Amino acid sequence: MELSDIKRQLRSFCRRNRTALRFTYVKDYTAEDISDMLIDRIGAEEVERILVDIDIINERGGDTVKYFMLILEGLRAA
Repeated sequence: MELSDIKRQLRSFCRRNRTALRFTYVKDYTAEDISDMLIDRIGAEEVERILVDIDIINERGGDTVKYFMLILEGLRAA
């Protein structure tokens, strides 16, 4: 997957879940800021894996926002 596709998908996810993300430390950031921050900190390859995981969790009816929030909290602690 190309970097532009990864950024687009991550921005889309962040926009769809804006309300839930306001309860995390990224509450003041835009979807663009969040996607750029994740790619800078963990790399495009790892973000692509996260997006694949989000798709799988979503297909199974799981809580993708909770998964994403756990990732953000892990990054904050690191």
